[in-house]
Amino acid sequence: MELNRCAYVILGILRSKGATDKVHGLTIMEISSMERVSKPNTIHKKVKELQKLGYVEEGIKAGKGKTYILTDRGLKLLPEKRGNENV
Repeated sequence: MELNRCAYVILGILRSKGATDKVHGLTIMEISSMERVSKPNTIHKKVKELQKLGYVEEGIKAGKGKTYILTDRGLKLLPEKRGNENV
């Protein structure tokens, strides 16, 4: 299954916020507030797809909601961050 732009943005948000362990997971609403294009329901559907593919897993509960974290497999899927190449 090929991922779309929304899925890569979600993975990128999780990486940029350090959501790689159960303590630092993000809720759907937190991801949605950073993504700003898709509705929370769409974000939830994409996160569930990413979870089935093994790129994201559930963290701990935050109030009534669940948190989600990036797995090692999801981290490897993302391209490496580029540094300043104009030196």
